[in-house]
Amino acid sequence: MDYTQIFADPELKDEFLDRFEEIRDAAAGAAGLESVGALDAVLDVDHAADAVKQMSEGTWQGDDSGVEAIILQFGRPVHLIRGGTFDTSADAPDGYPESEVIAARLRAARPRLERVIPSVGRVDLRNHREPWAGTGWMVAEGIAVTNRHVARAFAERKGGRYPFRTISGRNVRADIDWRREYRRPQESRFRVTEVIWIAPDATHEDVALLRVAPTGEDGEPLPAPIPLATGERDGLSVGRWVGVIGYPGRGKADPDDRQRIFDGIYDHKRLAAGRLTAIERDRWVFHDATTLAGNSGSAVVDLTTGRALALHFAGWPGERNGAVRATDVARILREHAS
Repeated sequence: MDYTQIFADPELKDEFLDRFEEIRDAAAGAAGLESVGALDAVLDVDHAADAVKQMSEGTWQGDDSGVEAIILQFGRPVHLIRGGTFDTSADAPDGYPESEVIAARLRAARPRLERVIPSVGRVDLRNHREPWAGTGWMVAEGIAVTNRHVARAFAERKGGRYPFRTISGRNVRADIDWRREYRRPQESRFRVTEVIWIAPDATHEDVALLRVAPTGEDGEPLPAPIPLATGERDGLSVGRWVGVIGYPGRGKADPDDRQRIFDGIYDHKRLAAGRLTAIERDRWVFHDATTLAGNSGSAVVDLTTGRALALHFAGWPGERNGAVRATDVARILREHAS
């Protein structure tokens, strides 16, 4: 994790230290401790201040006090999406305190986020050993984008086409459900009718294009495409605040951290705030929002413009997340779906 990005924001740093004892005590309660004594011995405000200083300077080497997990939960929370929107104050079942600074930024971006949330869905599978494969989102009229490694779960290249796989004599089917919200039984399922293109190998961008039926199982129309950012002038810059919209699954992350941050709730639509931490001009962008395995294919949305800055494809626990730039997604669309 690039903690310099978390505490490059003076407001967030001050808020964390001002509320540190509240945050620490809540962490003790979430861990089932009767008192904060076990944490207080190694985790007082002076220790936290030293850690924050080192993190903001980029010199933090880590320790076993638990301060990193607390900072991640406070500074990079994930919010359940329900009814096409999110609640920054009440949707954490454990009541763990989260940053009001970040919550205020998300609330300010609510109109833009609510326009794109319906256009992000879960890629569900039938006749497959797994019930779902990852996340996808509308990127053009009738076309959804996801990752290469997501699409390869249900399709394979044969010649110049990408037929659906056959498992145990049955053809695999893929659908996109634009809802899959926590404790909301409503579905909005659309058939993936064709796999248009899958990147040939890992040397290419981790991208696949899917053609989606124009109407869903209940006759509803497809959601609108999410507009793509066109370059640096459209928000692609280090430090930019983003919302990652997708479906974090259980994955292989540290079980204690996973439980603390996700409250045991997986496989449903969520919004995670973070910042762009680096840009490799010839290929990738990186961000520090909290993600899990099912986030593959998530939309990385600029909070200021509501445009997609990138397509999330991987996370390296404790380090960073990688995403394909929107400009590369646009190029792939022109080359393979025109």
